[in-house]
Amino acid sequence: MVRFGPSGFCDKFVEKYSHTEEMPAWLTFHGLDAYEYSFNKGIRITDEKAQSIKKVFEERHISLSVHGPYYINLANPDEEMAEKSKVYIIESLKKMRLMGAKYLVFHPGSLMKMQRNEAFDLVLKRLKELITLLDENGFDDMYICPETMGKHGQVGTVEEVAKMCALDKRIIPTLDFGHINAFGQGCLKTKSDFEDVFMTLKKYMGERFKKVHIHFSKIMYGDKGEIKHLNFDEDEVYGPNFEFLAEVLKEYDIDATVICESRGHQTEDSVKMKQIFQSSD
Repeated sequence: MVRFGPSGFCDKFVEKYSHTEEMPAWLTFHGLDAYEYSFNKGIRITDEKAQSIKKVFEERHISLSVHGPYYINLANPDEEMAEKSKVYIIESLKKMRLMGAKYLVFHPGSLMKMQRNEAFDLVLKRLKELITLLDENGFDDMYICPETMGKHGQVGTVEEVAKMCALDKRIIPTLDFGHINAFGQGCLKTKSDFEDVFMTLKKYMGERFKKVHIHFSKIMYGDKGEIKHLNFDEDEVYGPNFEFLAEVLKEYDIDATVICESRGHQTEDSVKMKQIFQSSD
């Protein structure tokens, strides 16, 4: 099954509405069935708000995921700061349980002047420790979802994320195809390029590669990778294009939630992607 929906509030939504509880009806009206809530700047949601969100999203059968705080950095060489990142993840999961969400997207970490292999080894070490924390806190039914990143100073290539996910069945990938394309300077040009992403997952994850969380938007990039998100209407150069991904999702029977992060046009571009997917062979 493939679900589609936006991250956050698009420009047209905020012209009329201001509350997350109003989002499920908006999504249903547009034929969408997924949404990503943001803890990007901090876990500030009250328990009452979380439970209110759960009620309205479950009534509309909307799949809900959450993006963790941007300040999570499992590659931080400072052990005390790394411990805080693990706490942020556990605290996010506690709120998510009240919200009815099971998928936590997060940025794995930054190089912080380290060599790439050093930073990546730290991320793997902390993820192994996190798995133990998931068990200790009763989160065996929740998923943590490291995201592929778009800047060269960040941990999160496709192969790195695949290796993270190989550690445990509760770690599944967030494939941000805009990030992948930006990191690789426009590397996603053909259907085979998109297939290669999934084949890298399969190499490390086996058949679990068929369950993924996806971010999709067109992203401007430069020499060091990602610069800024675009929407489908304003992009003429950077890509990537969704058509090839739609074909691959169908051909490999991928179970995916596709979250749109287009700048200001999240809902409109989610609808466009769903239409492309439904009409693809």
